Amino acid sequence: MNQDDSMDLTNEARAYLEESERTRGYTLEMHRIMAAADFEWLNKYNAFIEATYTGQRSLDRKTKELLQVVVEAALRADVEQIQEHVRLALKEGATPREVLEALEAVVAPMGALAFRRGLQAWAAETGINPE
Repeated sequence: MNQDDSMDLTNEARAYLEESERTRGYTLEMHRIMAAADFEWLNKYNAFIEATYTGQRSLDRKTKELLQVVVEAALRADVEQIQEHVRLALKEGATPREVLEALEAVVAPMGALAFRRGLQAWAAETGINPE
């Protein structure tokens, strides 16, 4: 977050973003904008994310990150966003091969263009450089 981003943030919103970075492993531009624009909504959204993604239930965080990688690739999210989830999957114990195999497992339903985007994120995060 740069200084300009923090100008409209309350201390409570800044603390939220710091905690979000610690527990999620990342914050997005969306989080910073909403922290300044509608902090009440952001808190409710965070409760939803805790219940469905970051909170511990039956699926472990590694599995959830692998799911995030393939779904975001399928939806053609920005490569940098997919890359964040590749990074988190690796941090949570996935091997580079497991992340790649997760992408390969869904290439048929998600299509080659989406696979390419996921592969670019994977290669950037794992240091694979074909050149």
